[in-house]
Amino acid sequence: MAVSEAALKENYRRLSDEKLMRIASEDATKLRPEALVLLREELGTRGLTETAERAIDAQFRVVSEEEIVKYCGLLQAQPCPICRSSTQPLNAALTSKVISFLVMTTWKKQFAIACPTCLDKLNRDASISTALLGWWGFPWGIIRTIQALIANGKMEKTNHVPCPNALLKAFVVGNVGRIEAVRDNAGDLQALIKQRI
Repeated sequence: MAVSEAALKENYRRLSDEKLMRIASEDATKLRPEALVLLREELGTRGLTETAERAIDAQFRVVSEEEIVKYCGLLQAQPCPICRSSTQPLNAALTSKVISFLVMTTWKKQFAIACPTCLDKLNRDASISTALLGWWGFPWGIIRTIQALIANGKMEKTNHVPCPNALLKAFVVGNVGRIEAVRDNAGDLQALIKQRI
């Protein structure tokens, strides 16, 4: 059942600026056309049109490889959210950690954007925890532990590549609206990067 325009307009009016910008930068492509028009009107009323329009437009267009690399460069130039160092360009990694206890096995994957040194440390920490605690479940503990150790080893190889790795590019493609909305604000870019750790 579709929500009436009046109810939707009132709902947008009650939302905070932050929440409206989050909708504009993350969910614009999911909105019905009339809801998008009402969202734009409310953003205009609040004086948030310029930033919001960039974020909305970025979600509706096909992003070229050149633009992806440009957005990646914007993220890579930020200080590392873990060690605060700016000496190395940031990249992305996915760590895998397995913990088992008899018949229960958990496999936790965690995405992070950081400098290569910190990504290596995250991968090593996950591998050490997995090597110590992953084997003790039957039957999945042994299988998942081996899979996680292999995945962490492969991931460490991509931490030091000079260009953005596939994970960072995928993050950019999935968050182009959010990046476009905060590209001129280093603090907000840092918050976006930290959110993923």
